Amino acid sequence: MLESHDRRTILAVAGALAVGPIAGCLGDDEGSDVLGDPEYVEGRPDPGGTSMDDLPDLEGELTIYSGRSQTRVGELLEYIEDRYDDLALEVRYDDTADLVSTIEAEAETPADVFYGSESQSMTHLEEEGYLATLPEEVLESVSEDSRDPDGHWVGFTRRFRAIGYDSERFDAEELPDSIDDYATDDRFHGDVMWAPDQGSFQAFVSVFRELGGEGATREWLRTMVDEQNVQTSPGGDSAMAQAVADGEVGIALTNHYVLRDHPDSTLDLAFTSDDAGAMFNVTGGAVLADSDRGEAAANFVAHLTAAEAQEYFATTTWEYPTVDGVDPLEQLPSTDEFEPPSFDLAGLVDLEPTLDLLREEGIL
Repeated sequence: MLESHDRRTILAVAGALAVGPIAGCLGDDEGSDVLGDPEYVEGRPDPGGTSMDDLPDLEGELTIYSGRSQTRVGELLEYIEDRYDDLALEVRYDDTADLVSTIEAEAETPADVFYGSESQSMTHLEEEGYLATLPEEVLESVSEDSRDPDGHWVGFTRRFRAIGYDSERFDAEELPDSIDDYATDDRFHGDVMWAPDQGSFQAFVSVFRELGGEGATREWLRTMVDEQNVQTSPGGDSAMAQAVADGEVGIALTNHYVLRDHPDSTLDLAFTSDDAGAMFNVTGGAVLADSDRGEAAANFVAHLTAAEAQEYFATTTWEYPTVDGVDPLEQLPSTDEFEPPSFDLAGLVDLEPTLDLLREEGIL
């Protein structure tokens, strides 16, 4: 980014709420739709960070490969496109892993920006030489623990592993603060659910291996299966959350954002401390090395770290912003309450030993 332009004025948390499923705060002075879920934006402080007003204008055509669904981020990308008369976005939505495979299969990818649903996809593309280095000002717009130490990608949101539990059956104070105890506590026999085919669970097991070693991880997995009779989710994190909300199981090993779809149910969240059960991962973006619009692509990535985008993420995806000065929802625990372990976020790229372990134990 070389210069700053004042094209339009974004009003922070102002104006009447627009009609629509995801409309709320941060609208512009020309009356376009505003960003954020109206049910949750009212009364929030003005977001910190850099406004889109202070970024260079976007223009031309950009192709985005998005591993985040249109339901989750489509309105934000449309909002950015609508801000600039000379911008046209071509967005391909697909599973993150499938998009990685597509890039690897293409002789020269048409993608300018890769939007990944977790860090390991971006690190994999980096290691294979597909990513360009981002400008320093883009990297420094997010917290240090949410960006690639080698400068090839930045995180847009953080998601924490969590213990989803039935608040009618358990009190948070009575739940273990160690992930190990969920394999040994008799209270949870037959009452825990996990989703081993999900990337977030596999990343959790990878961190378990990094922190505790292969032997301890294998023993934990085996105990969960053989002694705790752990249940397998029929449909990922969403199905696990629903199973807890419906009283089918008392505990789900999941991600914190599942609370988004069950804010008024008996589903609540607890957290372990300083172990793999308390790890976090990031969604994020990178610029493809083959792009002939690298500067514009990096500017687009910067727009997703801007205050308006971070406020959108906070109030619609219920994930944690990566930019200082943008608060998570008050319905979520403060990050001050978390004690995540120290681990190499970029190290999550090597999933094969984890997948081998899960297959050997008959979990996958």
